[in-house]
Amino acid sequence: MSSTFKENLDSEAKAVYLEVLMYVLGADTRLTPEQTRYLEKQALEISFPAAELKTLKKLKKPESVSNELLKIADIRLRRYFIREMVMLSISDHELTDEEMCNIYKIGCAVGVKEDKINDFFLWAAQGVEWQIEGVRMVEDDL
Repeated sequence: MSSTFKENLDSEAKAVYLEVLMYVLGADTRLTPEQTRYLEKQALEISFPAAELKTLKKLKKPESVSNELLKIADIRLRRYFIREMVMLSISDHELTDEEMCNIYKIGCAVGVKEDKINDFFLWAAQGVEWQIEGVRMVEDDL
């Protein structure tokens, strides 16, 4: 499986992927216009009809997310989904202890080792640091 995992998703995996993203975005609350655009962009990337986004399950508990992810047989694909959850959760710079704990619960429940989840969080944090440093380099000395 390549790093472009989105290209080979079957219809069930596409739905699970988007449901997982909605969970991280807070599907139990109303999505902001920015979050909706993000979700629509992700749907477009995986050729999932935007009109069908409203039909997806609104997962509210880590156990529900785990159950959906367990429908995906390929552990690599589940890892990609957990990685995407980590990246999305850290992207707003407001990762809570509860969010982090829930991602660990979900990841471990679907067979992703804690060390691998640690790696995903470190990877995502480095990416955020890199972005902040890029902005600083542009903005300094103005």
